[in-house]
Amino acid sequence: MITERRSMPGCTPFLIVLILGLLGGAVGVTAFLGLGPNELWARLNGRAAPVLIEVTPTPVMQIVGGAAAGRRLVWRAPIPLDSDTSEPELLVISRNYDRKSDSVLLFSPDAGKVRWESPPLGDNGNSWVVAASAQTVIIADEATLIGISRSDGSKLWEAPLTDRVFYNGCVDCLQVFGDVVVVLSDDGQLQAFNTAKGAPLWTIRLNQATRQLVRVGDKVGVPDSLTKDGSDAGLLVYDPLHGTLERTIEPTCKDEDASYEALPHYFDYILAEPQTGSLYWMLQSTSCLLRIGTGTFGGEQRTYNEHFFSFDQSNALAANGNVYISTNHEIYVAESQGQVRLLITNEDYTLKPLEARVDALLVLAQRNRGSLRLELWLIDPTTGAQRWTRVLSANDPINGLYDDGDFAAHMLAESLVLIEQTEGPDAIHFERLSLSNGTSSVSTQLPVEDADESIRGVIWGNASAWLAVDVLYGVNLENGGTVMRWP
Repeated sequence: MITERRSMPGCTPFLIVLILGLLGGAVGVTAFLGLGPNELWARLNGRAAPVLIEVTPTPVMQIVGGAAAGRRLVWRAPIPLDSDTSEPELLVISRNYDRKSDSVLLFSPDAGKVRWESPPLGDNGNSWVVAASAQTVIIADEATLIGISRSDGSKLWEAPLTDRVFYNGCVDCLQVFGDVVVVLSDDGQLQAFNTAKGAPLWTIRLNQATRQLVRVGDKVGVPDSLTKDGSDAGLLVYDPLHGTLERTIEPTCKDEDASYEALPHYFDYILAEPQTGSLYWMLQSTSCLLRIGTGTFGGEQRTYNEHFFSFDQSNALAANGNVYISTNHEIYVAESQGQVRLLITNEDYTLKPLEARVDALLVLAQRNRGSLRLELWLIDPTTGAQRWTRVLSANDPINGLYDDGDFAAHMLAESLVLIEQTEGPDAIHFERLSLSNGTSSVSTQLPVEDADESIRGVIWGNASAWLAVDVLYGVNLENGGTVMRWP
């Protein structure tokens, strides 16, 4: 016998209300989580759907008038800025281990303090490429361009690049021309941006992925092949504001019997002498040094020498209208109007010009005959006569902004300053040597915390030298006293 059971009166309406209430609550929750009907239906049917939750952004910590607390590392030598101060203001790239990020700081030697610190900018500070306009510090961080205010360190803008900028292999590939910054990225794209807003102005795809920008007056030059599939190159000169091609320089050298004409390769280094506006190429196939004048002294000069093969930043120096070129055992000087003469030769040494003034040339000489050692020579740039020699204990010169090493030297009005790292015991020494005879007038040991660490870089101010040895030290050029340190 089957007994039929009936619902109690009023139960069905109650269940309907309960179900509707549950559905309403579910809809309310899904709405709160940002789930619309489509997302809800997708999840009910077993398909993944994104949950979009609106999050209020957290303001980036901004340091003004100081620097954030934390354990610090100074990545390399500071970058001096043009300023109307007795000592140039310095951009310092620093790692904060406690914040796990890198930042850039503006340090004022005159005030003896950090004026501002940028927000944290990631982990690539040791490979940033940096330039500055009157109002903006521009950082190329991999394939991103970042604008930082010079007044307070705030982050003004970001702009994407088509590729990274090769910090240690692309020569001067981030340059400022007034209110325009021009960038050459690894993929051979020449790009320009407004420095104030980061707005893109123009982009040019080169025939080749070349590795140098050259300043030609107020224009920007870039080496590139003259045809898409060729290797013979010229220098293409562009207007930085509009990206219009202003001029193409096609340097050529015939061999001495005029049977063969050579052009440079698009990777060949171009040396620009800013005082006269001269551009120099060295064409290996014809052993030719070519000068093309774009400024004070125009025209073209070609000098043939069997020792002329190639040059780059390590063996060529432009100073005071002249160019000094090392060919291993010789140093030649190309004077302002193109005349080339042999200045000094020594078959037992490899010679490199380090620094030049009107009355003195500093040369790094590596002895190759007998035991290997490094020496500093002070040379008369007119006669080539050697005034004096200083044998070094160190063996690794600091070459450029991205290089570390164990010694650096710089000429003052009447003396040469030598900063040298030695072993046994580990120490960093400061010494002043007379330019006339090499005698020492000041010799002292610098009180650095980690004298066994490599010197990450040195730059020279008006009255101080600035060393990065994990910490930034300011050293008085007169007496070798440590006048400042940071942090």
